[in-house]
Amino acid sequence: MTIGCIGTDHTRASLALRERLAVTADHLDTLLDTLRAEPFLAEAAVLSTCNRTEIYVAAPDAPAALERATQHLLAVTGVPAGRVAGMLEPRLHVEAARHLCAVAAGLRSLAVGETQILTQVREAFEYAAARGAAGSELQALARVAVLCGKRVRARTTLASADTSVSALAVQLAQRRLGGLRGRTALLLGAGRINEVSAQLLREAGVGALIIVSRTREAAARLAALCGGRAGAMEDLPALLAQADLAIAATRAPQPPIVPTTILPRAPHRPLLLYDLAVPRDVDRAVGELPQVELVDLDGLRAAPQGESAPDSTAAAWAIVDESVQRYVVEARTRRAVPLIAALRAHVDRQKEAELARTLADLEHLAPADREAVALLAHRLVNRMFHHLATRLKLAATEPDAEAYLAALAFLFEGTGTEYRTVTAPEVELGHDDARQSSAGPLDTRGAGS
Repeated sequence: MTIGCIGTDHTRASLALRERLAVTADHLDTLLDTLRAEPFLAEAAVLSTCNRTEIYVAAPDAPAALERATQHLLAVTGVPAGRVAGMLEPRLHVEAARHLCAVAAGLRSLAVGETQILTQVREAFEYAAARGAAGSELQALARVAVLCGKRVRARTTLASADTSVSALAVQLAQRRLGGLRGRTALLLGAGRINEVSAQLLREAGVGALIIVSRTREAAARLAALCGGRAGAMEDLPALLAQADLAIAATRAPQPPIVPTTILPRAPHRPLLLYDLAVPRDVDRAVGELPQVELVDLDGLRAAPQGESAPDSTAAAWAIVDESVQRYVVEARTRRAVPLIAALRAHVDRQKEAELARTLADLEHLAPADREAVALLAHRLVNRMFHHLATRLKLAATEPDAEAYLAALAFLFEGTGTEYRTVTAPEVELGHDDARQSSAGPLDTRGAGS
């Protein structure tokens, strides 16, 4: 069993394509169920955020599994195969593990170091497991990746409070408006992204804060948390007319903001409108209206932003590589477990057969003596096998573990013990990715990358 992943993100695909590839809540169950029923796949999980769509698999033939997973993804999202040519990057074995660890650490995010992606990774794999699609292999991978993300945030300065798309939008608005004191801001959506937006706007001294959501309860909850006021979706045009700045981040399937939503504005009162959602919340035609400045995620990516500290980024990549090595060792050990169990079963069968024959010849002995003979056989086998199992587990952690396991399986051929090696080739760690520290905030339909 080997792992692999295939997908795309903000570094490879435009926002327009990421929109089309996004696996919405309505389609997630369908895709997971389809992947679970696919004979080429043993396990699968889907990670879909604002800036990435990725499928992770565990299968005997990972390349074939990724090919089938891609077909199912395109079928569910309705994207033609020709539209994604060269956009979906496959990763196998160790590279797939390294990629997920880097994603969880925030190193692959549009805003390097953003924090919400860690929760998204954990929830994506937990949901796949609950749906019956992700089993022990992918759950083990996810555990290592989540732990990696936590360590990066605990041991480096990457996870500062301003590493998010919300932070970038607020920073750009401050520069554009000359500060936010006395300004009115409107947040469309009351999910994770705008929870962060609300906090940052308050810290920046915004004068008034209006929260609008498709559900009144969600708007009221966030308004209570941030000291703002909740507004109704049907009043959105009038509320936008009051705002100097608006940040949109909902999960709406269709844009809630279209040209007719924007009322005419005075020349001295531009509306800064930041669309942080995928699919987008704002119709692109809105950006052509007078006195409206529309910026989407690709626009945020192109905006000037601070660089991550080189030392922190290098330290984060070192933690990623440590985590991948830990995953490799754990994976090797897991592959040794079936062989150890099979060998133990073989040894026990042989012991019981020989003991039965021996005791049949010792019927003249007293019951206590026969029990002593049986106990001797049990102790001898247990002691000898304990040493064998200990050495085998140790060998499983070595780089040439597959050779050890294959050699041992060869020695037991014909005994009923079967073991098929699954090669997981080593990949050099710490290469070009350590230098990829540029650009980018957060993502997902709830936040993150």
